[in-house]
Amino acid sequence: RQRVMIAIAMICQPDLVIADEPTTALDVTVQAQILRLLDGLKRHTQTAVVLITHDLAVVSGLCDRVMIMYGGRIVESGTTRQIFTNPQHPYTRGLLQSMPSLYANPDELLHTIPGQPPDPASLPAGCRFVERCAQRVAECEIDCPALRTLETGHEYACHLEPGK
Repeated sequence: RQRVMIAIAMICQPDLVIADEPTTALDVTVQAQILRLLDGLKRHTQTAVVLITHDLAVVSGLCDRVMIMYGGRIVESGTTRQIFTNPQHPYTRGLLQSMPSLYANPDELLHTIPGQPPDPASLPAGCRFVERCAQRVAECEIDCPALRTLETGHEYACHLEPGK
């Protein structure tokens, strides 16, 4: 079904394609085909592709820019390289630490982010990640941080200083 939708998109020559979890519940071979189609669409037709996914391996291989969201807010934004090599928001770091690695000790458990996501019906007044953040400070509970620039094109929303 995903391949058919991408084919329809290619025929219509849109300026923008929004791909919401296009590889979820597909076997590896079909996933690879879908990703090749999206990459071809992006590169050969100059179509912008907005990829919505939880699969960071897909993000690292396909995307030029990344926006990490938590609780309905963007907590970090940058080039794929900036996000994967220099994550600033504690949630972004937690996500990246939870990715399996070929070089990891097979006896080690994957990192998990403690706690539960906030209830969308009763979001905290401050940072939406505050209840799960091991580095929270008092300001996090009362003030939702705005995005601030670390370097050109790399922004994060956190009260902590860069690299903390």
